[in-house]
Amino acid sequence: MSARAGRRLWCAVVALLLAGAGISCGEGSSGPDVPLSIQFDPPQLPSMLVGGELHDTLGNVDSLHAIVFNSSGDTIQNGPVRFVRADTTHIVTIDSISGRVTAQDTGSARVVAQAASLQSPPETLFVVQTPSAFTTITALEDTLTFTPVRTDTLFPLSVLLKAGDDPVNHYRVEYRFIYPTALNVEDSTKVLLTDENRKFSLVDTTGTGTSAVGGSATRYLRISPFTHFTTDTVVVEARAFLPDHTPVPGSPLRFKVLVQIQ
Repeated sequence: MSARAGRRLWCAVVALLLAGAGISCGEGSSGPDVPLSIQFDPPQLPSMLVGGELHDTLGNVDSLHAIVFNSSGDTIQNGPVRFVRADTTHIVTIDSISGRVTAQDTGSARVVAQAASLQSPPETLFVVQTPSAFTTITALEDTLTFTPVRTDTLFPLSVLLKAGDDPVNHYRVEYRFIYPTALNVEDSTKVLLTDENRKFSLVDTTGTGTSAVGGSATRYLRISPFTHFTTDTVVVEARAFLPDHTPVPGSPLRFKVLVQIQ
């Protein structure tokens, strides 16, 4: 097998391994500054506001990010990455060099990262209206009674995000225990906050769950037959922020649930 054919085979194997991580692999000569694969990182927040820019979860203005690797698997510093739209929409404008994005209209846009002949799988950018209300769907005060059985009990804590009368989807909502704070960790013997698949999770995205209504987010109190807990009231806070990290009107909301394990 020739050296070039060997590189092609190696790249094909790498491409299969990295495809699931959003990393794309190319072909060509090798060298410390020659791109062989590219990883396009998704934005930290699932959506942007009309007229706004990308932000990170701390409220700082952010940009698109991609990492370029050479044939040794090392990062190419200051690799020649360009960011371009992968569709014909005008939902966003992109500075192809800096990765700065500005939202022009509501909707979605597909974006790719390019380096030399490489192109990443696309990421989708969602643009939504500015949320104006954060309200509860489930009761803020309730009781969960659990009788040990073979299956878990999932107790929903649901909120609704709206802009005027319209639901806002693709928006980050954070949950956490205010009391007891020790429950904010993954531990199968404790009361947990989970997604609908019973997996530990403190963050939801509105309108994307399997049974979610528009604009809604839900995390569940999960009680299992292995949970060690005495009767007590737990307090869970749900929060939503504008991109600059100021609270959405109505945020935070606090759920008080009396948990009784019989």
